[in-house]
Amino acid sequence: DKKILEEKYKDELDSAKEYAENYVNSLKYYYVDENGNFDEAKLMSEINQYYGFTSLDEFKENLKIQRLREKAIEDYVDGTIKDKEIEKYYKDEVKPNREVSHIQIIPEVKDSMTEDEKKSAKEAALNEAKSVIAKLKKGEKFEDLAKEYSDDEATKEKGGSLGEINKGTYGSDEFDKEVYNLKVGSYSNTPIETTKGYEIVYVTSEKEKKSLEDAKDEIIEALREKKLSEDATLQITAITELRKEYGVEIVDTEINKNYNDYINALIEKAKNDKTEN
Repeated sequence: DKKILEEKYKDELDSAKEYAENYVNSLKYYYVDENGNFDEAKLMSEINQYYGFTSLDEFKENLKIQRLREKAIEDYVDGTIKDKEIEKYYKDEVKPNREVSHIQIIPEVKDSMTEDEKKSAKEAALNEAKSVIAKLKKGEKFEDLAKEYSDDEATKEKGGSLGEINKGTYGSDEFDKEVYNLKVGSYSNTPIETTKGYEIVYVTSEKEKKSLEDAKDEIIEALREKKLSEDATLQITAITELRKEYGVEIVDTEINKNYNDYINALIEKAKNDKTEN
């Protein structure tokens, strides 16, 4: 595979080498002697124990080839993605940025509390969030209430403003859902529960959605990750197809049979691992 990968991705060799070099350099911070200096012997001891390599150069070479192998897998999976899939993802998943403000109410829960005490603290936070919404309905300004009630120290003095956000920016599926369910100019009618506490969301404006062309690369990346997470056999198929592309042929009947049995076993294992998970 090494020769095939280096031939197919000869334009990627420098970046793959750089990746390997940077990866090893990042490890050096964790392997130091008592004076704080890089301890290569300590690093090599672990590399040898876990990976079997006897030199850093050998380890870097393996990292380089692994990087090229990942590129081959990505290219193969990308080739399975149809235009209709891209268009559907664009329609269903790609959203325009929205200007959002929030008021966050965090329950005053401590590890030392009993379960009943924790439950009471959560109920108190929920009731406070509900009372803030009641004030909004009476006409009080969102930004004033954010300054008074929000527990998010980073945004409360800005009236709760989070600026422009999109799906995934805030790190909460519940929050994202609320952001895109609300109409521009409206706020949450009920508190949204997240892992952080309770949220009241206010959508102030919406920007123009990216064009399909501008969003295409990120869509392909998302679809690729989805396909790989759903079908672990794609990684194996990608490499076997690459070997076929470069005319790799096993002439010996017995070795060829063993090779095919091995590949089929890998595919079955990948399927079983996915089922178990």
